[in-house]
Amino acid sequence: MTTPVSGDVPVLQTASSLTVLTLSTYQSLQALPFGGGSTSLGPLRDLIAAALDELARARTDLADATRAAGGRVQQAPNPRYAPVVAQALPTVRGPGDVVGLALTLEDVLAQTLVRDVVDLAAPSVRRTVTGHAAAAARRKALLLTLQALLSSGGAALVAVPPDLGALPPGVGTVGFPDVLFPTEKASPSTEGAV
Repeated sequence: MTTPVSGDVPVLQTASSLTVLTLSTYQSLQALPFGGGSTSLGPLRDLIAAALDELARARTDLADATRAAGGRVQQAPNPRYAPVVAQALPTVRGPGDVVGLALTLEDVLAQTLVRDVVDLAAPSVRRTVTGHAAAAARRKALLLTLQALLSSGGAALVAVPPDLGALPPGVGTVGFPDVLFPTEKASPSTEGAV
């Protein structure tokens, strides 16, 4: 990995703070019966398990890049969104709530990482962050699809393989609502800096 410049540190720390929060939120959601337990929907359970692996890798990669830049690794959750999660977690009552909370965080994480890529000086760090941005955007697309299925027909539509005849119109495109990936919800690069 190429050594990034110190200006990368706040960007990496903010990305880390969102990653830490998203990872811990998925851990909490996985512990719920309808998040990762035996009564959860298979595709949702699989998404959560994959997200935990991907976010753990992202946390490690961001920490390594922060250290290489001479910065202190951000271990704390994002200060802006941690209270949102703390308020929302006790209200999660079913798979739709799990999807909604995860979607909120994945949207902010993806937008922040996409916007941050242009601010990073080291090409190797840019490539790493781009990979994690793509993973967050993919999870967001899957969550949007799950949200559409749950809101239009309930849990019966969330199956692998899906009953193609029962799917509502447009469900195949709901995960990709934007021509250009938005960044208006991106966290400022210093929001999670330590």
